[in-house]
Amino acid sequence: MKRLIIGDIHGCYAELQELLAKAGLSTTDEIIALGDVVDRGPDSPRVLEFFREQPNARTLLGNHERKHVRSFAGAIRPALSQRISRWQIGEAGYADACAFMDGFERFIELPEAILVHGAFESGVALADQHEMVITGTMSGERHLRNRSDREWYELYDGAKPIVVGHREYHRTGEPLIWKDRVFGIDTGCCHGRALTGLLLPDFRVVSVPSRANHWARTRRSHAHVTVETAGGDALPWKRLEDLIGWLEARPERTTEQGDLLARLQTIRDEGDRTLAALQRYVMQENVRIMAGLRAECAFDDFSPAEQGSLYAERIGVTPLAKFLHSARRGELSTEALQRRLKTPRRLAGFAAKVGVVSAAGAVSGVHRYSAPIKRIVEEDC
Repeated sequence: MKRLIIGDIHGCYAELQELLAKAGLSTTDEIIALGDVVDRGPDSPRVLEFFREQPNARTLLGNHERKHVRSFAGAIRPALSQRISRWQIGEAGYADACAFMDGFERFIELPEAILVHGAFESGVALADQHEMVITGTMSGERHLRNRSDREWYELYDGAKPIVVGHREYHRTGEPLIWKDRVFGIDTGCCHGRALTGLLLPDFRVVSVPSRANHWARTRRSHAHVTVETAGGDALPWKRLEDLIGWLEARPERTTEQGDLLARLQTIRDEGDRTLAALQRYVMQENVRIMAGLRAECAFDDFSPAEQGSLYAERIGVTPLAKFLHSARRGELSTEALQRRLKTPRRLAGFAAKVGVVSAAGAVSGVHRYSAPIKRIVEEDC
């Protein structure tokens, strides 16, 4: 009997079927996925259905399935990929899907190899491995980093070879093969690279190319999920612009897409006005501060480091400090503001805090910062 061990599928059902065909399995052969069979891709429900209905198929619990189980129980907040998968599955079937995922095995020991989703802690027996480590959670990864600066697979001391998914170690569509002892076969199918399997007992790699950057497409096609659950103003600037461009370029838009486009355009336009108002305010404050320093001493004769120190002393502790220093250096662009204030929501909150816009977010012109900038006029600089 052969076994096909499959890396992270992430809802890529078409590539899963292509890989199975390429592997040439018989009806008696076994299929084992390493976890993360859902999220990011176009068809998580069909992938779950496949593993539910195929008698010779099973899967490990990955960190993405674990997030579904825990967020459904109220223990954590779901990430965007979980919210989209929940929408794909539908509310009527979501509780059952989470119960199914919760039943996935945490590790599998075969005659030829050990299978886990995430990683393995050296010096710890398989049965005693922490779930956060073997399922690949962020806490598990921090635990391994705190133990050693080396990669976990360089320290692997198990008696058998180990096969894992979870991380794209090379980001080239090629698997990690470490001294024929560790096989990392997540090769980024959902990001447009490849879906990879390992045929046991021969340890033969089999792979099929991804059809697309599915995660990018899924985010765009399910943008309404993002906006409904997080609000369009919580989108990063580039994602907001990309989504607007994608919606504008569609030859035909549904009513829902048209409404979404209008909302996002309003958010972008208000953000542009707020960015301009904030930039104008900071530039005016910088002009005022520089005029005061030049009136009090030969400020321009000092070295750049001395000028920076005197300027910092003059403005004191203020949320505007980083922007004022950028203005002093001639580097305060709207792009620089966007890099610091990563979403329209963060921009609006900051601008309201410093008095550039109202609490409701409408641009109200330039006003004096509510916490006055420190002046040291009595001291000779």
